[in-house]
Amino acid sequence: MLDPETYRSSERLAKSLIPSWRISQIHNLDLFERVGFPVRIQSVRELSQIIDTMQENRFDRYMAELDGLSESEFAMFVDACADVILFQAAFLPHKRPILPISTMISALAIYLKLQGAKANFQSVLELGPGCGYVSFFLKRHAALTNYSQVEACESFYILQNLVNLDCFGARQDERAHLHEDIGALDYFTNINVNFERSPGVAMTDGRHTCTHYPWWRIGEIVSKNIAFDLVTSNANLLEFSSDALGDYLALMHRALKPDGAFLVQCTGFEANGTVKSLLERIEGTGFAPLMFVRERVPVTVNAQAGELTTKGLLIDGARGPVTFTTNNALFVKAGHPLFEKYYNGRNFHDHFIADEPLVASTFFSRPVGRRRYAIGEIVEATEKLLRTRGL
Repeated sequence: MLDPETYRSSERLAKSLIPSWRISQIHNLDLFERVGFPVRIQSVRELSQIIDTMQENRFDRYMAELDGLSESEFAMFVDACADVILFQAAFLPHKRPILPISTMISALAIYLKLQGAKANFQSVLELGPGCGYVSFFLKRHAALTNYSQVEACESFYILQNLVNLDCFGARQDERAHLHEDIGALDYFTNINVNFERSPGVAMTDGRHTCTHYPWWRIGEIVSKNIAFDLVTSNANLLEFSSDALGDYLALMHRALKPDGAFLVQCTGFEANGTVKSLLERIEGTGFAPLMFVRERVPVTVNAQAGELTTKGLLIDGARGPVTFTTNNALFVKAGHPLFEKYYNGRNFHDHFIADEPLVASTFFSRPVGRRRYAIGEIVEATEKLLRTRGL
């Protein structure tokens, strides 16, 4: 478990060792601090104020975007909602648990899109997980071998650590902790017969499923040549400073496997740029767009010969039009079969949809048997599930 003082002491040591203050300055959260967001906290108890944040009042919009939930999606969602209640009861017992319904359905939407991009993906890198609730869905993803997260906000980072402990237990690798093998630790003691040294226990190498990186350790992804099937960013690209955006885009480009995909659900508040300037930076990094659509702009879907299509794109089971809750995008890099076809300046605009099955499966596929649920129904189903667990 990571507490604020442990996080801060590790960060202070990192700052004392880096060659220039400008490196740490890149990761400052100026926008968060300007609006009064609690970037720094003094105790875990303070996390209760950010249990449901950044996605307020979006539940109905996400439910409409997804055109409801199938039976299996509904069951998974309610199970995850029960988990987030139990998480609060375990780690924040001083307050009555709440159901962060909008934040949870946003996390569900990310997970469903990741599945659509590659059904049996094994590895995913998430930049800026926010509350970290994608973990509640990824823990159920049977093929998962490496879920890595990068976060620069202290309060969010500590919340994510607790969520990961709840979801992955000893399979989480928390990189903000100083390891006992760090070079600064080299003690000596004379062997004393009255001093019993407890024996160490070996554990399986590579046991970690989830790796959590603070800003001062993300270089390990590059130095260790770790590659991912999918990379995703969560509501932050337009909030980064110019230097931070350049660093993070380069990191995701290097970490993405050649046949992988870069998924964006929400580009963030336009604090340090516009969609146009963002697309220019993404193009300059070497990504090709397969889709970029604006929030609340319906994607028209027309029925033709019994099939639903948009720009010739088959959308199995969709009932269009589809209106996305936030800006959504999908990119690929050199080595992907679609890169050469779409790496063209004419495609870098804010309403581009490639006529490709990958786009359809990521954003538009809607399995049959769906229905839309109200918040009250989700709460009732969650309480019922908790009662079946004796809680």
